[in-house]
Amino acid sequence: MAFSLPSLPKLSGRTIALLAAVGAVAVGAVAANASKQQSPPAGTPAPAAERPTDQAGRTDQTGQPGQADQPAAQEATAAQLRAAAALPQCRSARLVPVNRTWGIPMPSILGSTSTTCNLMYGDDPYRGSNRTGDPETAIQVLQRNLNFCYGTRLAVDGIYGSRTRAAVRAVQIKHRLVVDGIYGPKTRSAMNWRLYSMSTRSWSRGCSSPL
Repeated sequence: MAFSLPSLPKLSGRTIALLAAVGAVAVGAVAANASKQQSPPAGTPAPAAERPTDQAGRTDQTGQPGQADQPAAQEATAAQLRAAAALPQCRSARLVPVNRTWGIPMPSILGSTSTTCNLMYGDDPYRGSNRTGDPETAIQVLQRNLNFCYGTRLAVDGIYGSRTRAAVRAVQIKHRLVVDGIYGPKTRSAMNWRLYSMSTRSWSRGCSSPL
């Protein structure tokens, strides 16, 4: 036995347009509700993967790059400055051996083989009331080396003035050190030096950082 479907009533053009409009409104409401559910409320912090990062890839709770690390970095820099300034003044100079042939003339501590000392702005040539040693020679050794290895045109006068400080600051910038204008152990180890040979009594033609 065959089944027959009831015939549908014919819809007028106005009715069809009205149904289409109702359907469009319903679809728009569903889409808006879905978007509202996916979007976080205003003021909600972005996920860590979406927060901006600094060059080291760090973020803080505010989403600002590296702000959480700034106080620690500033304190570390201040600590380095205090440590550099607390060292004794270089009041002598010695030839520090590099190998059997070459050595580096550099500022040192009076009566010691140690070069863990500093020179700073205002050394003219002594610092304080202590007048022992020969800080003038120590400053001159540094000035000569800056002139040869870094192309500065300092007067080799044994005075750690503003131009010598500026030259040291330029070296520190070049080697990515804390920039304080103080010649100390970190600057000594990072900078380039001209070598001298006691056996041949001659200077090297170039500069290097063999420390």
